[in-house]
Parts: sequence; structure tokens; C-alpha cells
Amino acid sequence: MLTAERLRHLLRYDPETGQFWWRYPRSGININREAGYLSQINYRMIRVDQKLYLAHRLAYLYMTGEWPSEEVDHIDVDPSNNRWSNLRAATRQQNQANTGARSPLGMKGVSRKRGRYRARISIDGKQVQLGTFATPEEARAAYVAAAQEHFGEFARVA
Repeated sequence: MLTAERLRHLLRYDPETGQFWWRYPRSGININREAGYLSQINYRMIRVDQKLYLAHRLAYLYMTGEWPSEEVDHIDVDPSNNRWSNLRAATRQQNQANTGARSPLGMKGVSRKRGRYRARISIDGKQVQLGTFATPEEARAAYVAAAQEHFGEFARVA
């Protein structure tokens, strides 16, 4: 398994920009270009010792000296923003709570059902019904309250 010492020997990480740079030139390695590549879903990937890693997990290892026990969350939900100030350790549930709206209404946790508006939230992998409401704003308010109660600083309500 890759250690923090090995990582720091091979790469340098700038916590202000979130970028990794190779320390030594090798065949196929340009030390004047940012290490790795962006995946199709905008995560930076870096191959170290024949193994592919997510750059945000490498940043965590580089800065703390340990692999994250679970996940690393991008606070601003931009997977290419690997600035240290934008990363935090998270559980799977916390990481999932920090996602944007996927509803056709553009309101996270709100959907339309039979002329009314339903609010739901996922807690521990289970859908919890928060109620049905006359307006989308009322449903959104119910979702926001529940998200803040259950997820605290990880609650993303937009």
C-alpha cells in the first residue's frame, strides 16, 4: 500500500491550488505539467507505482499521513477542486448528503405527486417520507429542516 512517505517522495502537493506535481522526470512524465488526468466525471486520477488513485484521497494521505478511514468529501461538490480547504473526511452518508438537487423541480428532496409536493430524505440508506404539501416551498422547508437536523455541516439543500 502506498505510504505518505513514498507519496511525498514522488509528488509534491500544493494545498492552496490542490495540484500535484511530479518531483522527478521519467519516461512519459513531464514535471512541468500537473500530475494525472481528469476522468470523464471530473475527478483527477493519478497513477502511482502502477496503481490508479483519486487525487483527493492522495491529498488526504499527503496532508495527514494516513489514508482516510472512509471517504473524502469535496465541500463545494466540484470533484476537480482538490484544495485542502475544500476537502474533509466524511462517512458515505455525509458525502451523499452533500450532493446537489436531482429533482426536475430543482429542489433537493422535493417531487410532485398528484398535484401536491412531497418531501423525502434518505437517512442511513432508507427513504424517509417528510410529508406532502400544497406548495413546493413548504416541501422544501421540510426537507431543509430534516437535512440540517440529520446532516449538520454536510447538509446541502440547493
